Amino acid sequence: MRVSVRAASPTGIGPDSDVERLLRRILRGAIPPWPASADITLEQRFLDACREHGVAALVHHRARTAPDWPDWPATVRAGLARETAMQSALDMLREEEVVAVLEGLHAAGIETVLLKGTALAYSHYARSSLRPRCDTDLLIPPEKRKVAARALEAMGYRRPNAVSGRLVSYQDGFHRIDGKVAHVVDVHWRINNSQIFARAFGFDTALARSVPVPQLGPHARALSPPHALLLACMHRAAHLRADSADGNRLVWLYDVHLLANAMTPEGWLQFRELCVVTQMRQVSLDAFAAAHRAFATALPAELLAELAAPARRELSADYLDAGPARILLTDLRALVSWRDRMTLLRETCFPDARYVLAQYGARTRLALPWWYLRRAIDGIGRWSGVGPARVEMRVDADAP
Repeated sequence: MRVSVRAASPTGIGPDSDVERLLRRILRGAIPPWPASADITLEQRFLDACREHGVAALVHHRARTAPDWPDWPATVRAGLARETAMQSALDMLREEEVVAVLEGLHAAGIETVLLKGTALAYSHYARSSLRPRCDTDLLIPPEKRKVAARALEAMGYRRPNAVSGRLVSYQDGFHRIDGKVAHVVDVHWRINNSQIFARAFGFDTALARSVPVPQLGPHARALSPPHALLLACMHRAAHLRADSADGNRLVWLYDVHLLANAMTPEGWLQFRELCVVTQMRQVSLDAFAAAHRAFATALPAELLAELAAPARRELSADYLDAGPARILLTDLRALVSWRDRMTLLRETCFPDARYVLAQYGARTRLALPWWYLRRAIDGIGRWSGVGPARVEMRVDADAP
């Protein structure tokens, strides 16, 4: 099985670091003694890595029952316990909020399908608090966007400043502050902002094959396992170049691992068909390689052979190793008409004036030409790998 090696993360926690190797062993279930030869920085680096990879509660859940757990450093045991307690408290508050949001959207006549972390927390993790997430991703019918916005605003949600347009983004973010807790709902009318991934499947198909999530009330439904696995593979690919090594965050690879482990023979057949129809074979194979490297994920050999079969490179595979400029060209190629291509290019390079003014804190529209120029310079630096990087809502973000 081919394994793609990605660059180290900004904190220096790379796929071959001592910290990540330790994390992978723990998440595989092989709980080792705390390294006797560890340097004095390992304890803090380990806790930082748990937070960065979104696996602190999961590591605590795995490690605390091991015979060697009492011999682990007190700072590590206390840090993991504290992260787990905080995550459990947040999980209870956010569960109540998700139920209320789904009820409110249903009352407004909007059917929804849960995506990504929130759905998987209840369907594939031993406890929902073991799968951290800072937002709830919902897929809705495209024609219900305005109705959904009014319904969420009636519940106290507001939209932050973000890039918007007909093609540059297929989601609206909403947030509400409840005391010290921030509730974030990302409403998608397509499953991803990438032009290729966005068309893999739509709302009607997702809803028709969706499964209930009874813990979140009578109106909660989630993607079917084959759709959820395909989305997990695409989501990872979409973040590989946008966020450097963050596409290989262990929590996202663990999602792939759990989904694959629970897949039925019929589910694998459906997944294979999805990969062929959507031309996501190479994207899925790369995600499986990363999950296998991290957790020794067991995958059907016949499926792997079929995924490796295409002689020609699929367009979606650009997301595995291309830079931002080439990714934009890939998105442009995925669009059918030149009119749409020009629209995407304009929305990407020259977003709405209100967004630009708010993004740079400008007080007058007279300065707009300068701020557009500044944005172009920032973008050139980010795309070329030099200069300041300005992060925007271009690729949909999942929870940490």
